[in-house]
Amino acid sequence: MRIVRRLLRLLCPLLLLAGLGSCALLKPPGDAYWLDPQGPRPSSDAVSLLHYSLYVRKLGGKQLAEETERVRQAQADEKTDFRLLQYAMALSVPAASAADQRRALQLLDPLARGEDSRDNELRALASLMRAQLAEHRRLEEGNYSQQRRADDLEKKLEALKDIEKSLLPHGKSPGRPK
Repeated sequence: MRIVRRLLRLLCPLLLLAGLGSCALLKPPGDAYWLDPQGPRPSSDAVSLLHYSLYVRKLGGKQLAEETERVRQAQADEKTDFRLLQYAMALSVPAASAADQRRALQLLDPLARGEDSRDNELRALASLMRAQLAEHRRLEEGNYSQQRRADDLEKKLEALKDIEKSLLPHGKSPGRPK
């Protein structure tokens, strides 16, 4: 009986600490500076990341670069799905370069496919982000292709105008009867 009590005294605090520690893993990090301090706390990591997405999209220039570096370092230190998604969001804002958006896609691929993911909500958010980035990339490539084609057609039109000018007798303008 004495041994059982001793064991319970030892195990109860450990189980309590383990339980509290696992709860902390489910909530957004305490340094969730993107959240309204007076507002309610998000119910999950996925909801917190949606708030983060709104926050990071409002940043520009130097602030965005600093934020991207901050979350890159946090992701390198913690290596969690939460930090990975946060970093991908910082890389994929509309003003981001094509290289940053490609990097975000690379980061999201394993999580979106469910490799090593423990949180279904984060995996679903990663899948949504990946699909959105892939569509944006496809549209950008299509836009670039159309722009290149339009430039080629413009050059051909200018070449035809030059040919037409060279064929007309000097001093006469087309379409004017004498």
